[in-house]
Amino acid sequence: MNSKPNALGRVLRGFFADHLPRVRGSSPHTVLSYRDTFVLFLRFVADWRKRSVNQLDLGDLGPSEVLAFLEQLETSRHNLVATRNVRLAAIHAFFRYCATADPTRVEHCQRVLAIPFKRTGSRPIQYFEYDEIQAVLASVDRTTADGRRDYALLATMFNTGARVQEIVTLCVRDLHLDALPQVRLYGKECHSYCIFLRPRHETTGTRACRQAYDLAFSLADILPVVRTGIGLGPYTGAHRASRVEPMSEPYPA
Repeated sequence: MNSKPNALGRVLRGFFADHLPRVRGSSPHTVLSYRDTFVLFLRFVADWRKRSVNQLDLGDLGPSEVLAFLEQLETSRHNLVATRNVRLAAIHAFFRYCATADPTRVEHCQRVLAIPFKRTGSRPIQYFEYDEIQAVLASVDRTTADGRRDYALLATMFNTGARVQEIVTLCVRDLHLDALPQVRLYGKECHSYCIFLRPRHETTGTRACRQAYDLAFSLADILPVVRTGIGLGPYTGAHRASRVEPMSEPYPA
């Protein structure tokens, strides 16, 4: 059996090892998402064509295979249309790269790129009212270390509007608790956001953070925040706040 890399192997390696991280500067999360898409896609095509993944070539990944894969996501895996479109976006990105890496296959790539995204109805934006936020925070047992951590994380999310991924990736180095307390969040599009904190009272989480150096800083109020209050109620600190453009800067993938 010929063990030399074929066109598919060469293009996949260039796409993931060079194009995404170096040329596009994609975040690690984007690279992992695209990787997961192709793990599913290649396994599906290999099963469909009754061969192993290492025997597949670029010509095996055509519009018919892509459409069948997208259909399988919705029917067999019960993915939502939004997830289906995310997978298709990764496939489109790959074939756009493939068209430049191997110009002899431009027509093949164009037929795949012609596959449209599926429309889906937009969900109404919901948020917690003040009493609902208080009920959630009050349900946390703050007498334990885990409870204090959970309270800090939830309070931070309520006050800043930070995404879950931005909260769970916080590190100690992202906290600056000197004269002007602030926290740096790493969000989408390879941007970091600096949020300044103002003490609410003497038992503020900023003081607790200086004592324990954990995530209890989130009991502070927010001065400027980085994003419009999408999905936030009128009682959250980030409601109707505007993006702070000068504080936004890319971070390396």
